[in-house]
This record gives sequence, structure tokens and C-alpha cells, in this order.
Amino acid sequence: MASDGAGARDIDRDVSHGADRPGPEHGAGGVGPEHGDGRIEVRLAPVSRRTRWSARAGRFRVVGISVLVATVAAVAAVAAVAVARTGRPGGDPGGTVLQALRPVARDVPPGSVVVSVGRHDATWSAACPDNPGGRAGWSGVEVVAVFATTRTGPSVVDTVGSALAAQGWRPAARVDDAAWQYEPVAEWAKAVPGTTSARVVVFPYPSGAGPAPTAGASTWLLGAEGKTPGYALPGC
Repeated sequence: MASDGAGARDIDRDVSHGADRPGPEHGAGGVGPEHGDGRIEVRLAPVSRRTRWSARAGRFRVVGISVLVATVAAVAAVAAVAVARTGRPGGDPGGTVLQALRPVARDVPPGSVVVSVGRHDATWSAACPDNPGGRAGWSGVEVVAVFATTRTGPSVVDTVGSALAAQGWRPAARVDDAAWQYEPVAEWAKAVPGTTSARVVVFPYPSGAGPAPTAGASTWLLGAEGKTPGYALPGC
């Protein structure tokens, strides 16, 4: 057996990966025969399909966790911005509640004359000092449509109710919580994400007291309000 001056053997590493080496040698790795010149072949077993899939699955899990962490961080950032602007939690960060209530303004009875449409996001107000019952907090998120119509009261309520039902609103008991200028004649409610309660009301203005009295027609208000965490009436 030939050897160099150091007496060490040269080892050639022959790595096999499937179709490059047919026959029984394609199985597990090992030490091959010794050549006449003193070299020994070392064959490494090919990477199994299960090993490759495990590696890929690990990468997918890492990517999925990274996306989840990024999403949670984005939501936390939006809430942090809302708190930073006012120094107080609650309200409607990102305007998501306002967007959810916007479609209500389109549910006035067909043939009505729309006088005005207003949209108001939550704002922070301090309690009025001359009213012991007032509290500091967030105003409601409101969408309001004022319209004039020649329909009777029951017809207005039925028509508005049908349109609201298509959006998931359901009839609710009337609550006179002083949130509106006049007492509602009908109310509807549904669960709106980001609110502690959300309601739609409709009521007519007294004759001649509406924002824009129209001859031969009555003026109505259709309004939606979402109460967010921290909601309170300042009492002014």
C-alpha cells in the first residue's frame, strides 16, 4: 500500500444525490472500497424527501409567525397613535366605526329631498363645570341625514326599517337618553365592532322647526350613533 512521507491517507469525498449514482450505491452512505493508490471513497447518504419537506415546513412556520407579529404590531401602533394624540384611550382610532355607520345615511325613503348629511367621529370633551351630572369622555360617532318627505310617519318608519334590515339592523326598544335633539319615534340596533352599543334613530322635526322647512312636506332626521369605549355626555 502506497503512502506519502507523513503516512497519511488522502480521502476523496464522493457525494451522491439520487440519479447521479444508480444501483445499490444509491442507498445509505458509508465508506467505500480502498483504491490501490491508498485513497478511500466516503459516500454520503442523499437527503431524504422527508428531510427536505421538514425544512420547508420550518421556513413556512417562521414566515407565518413573522406575519402574525407584524399584524399585531400594526394594530398596536394604530391604538398607540390614538392615545398619543389625546392622551386618553378609547374613541374611534382609525375611523373604523365611522366607516361602518356611513351606509345608514343612504337609507332615507325613496323620493325624499335630502337636506343635509353629516358625519362626525368621536371627539374628547371635558365635563361642563356648571353641570354636576356631566362627565368627561368621548362623544358618540355619528352619521346623520336630514330629509324632507311627503310620506306619513308610519310609512317613513317602515321604509327606513326595510332598508336598515338589509344591513343587519334590527328593531330595538326606544331609549330617550338625551343624545338627540328630539325623541326618536323608532330605533334599530346591531353589533358594530369597536362600539359598546350602536343604534339608528329616526324622528320628525316639529312643524316649522326643521333645518329647512319644505312646503307640503315634513322634515325628518335619520341618525346613527356608535358609542365607543370611554363614551360620556359632558352635560353642556
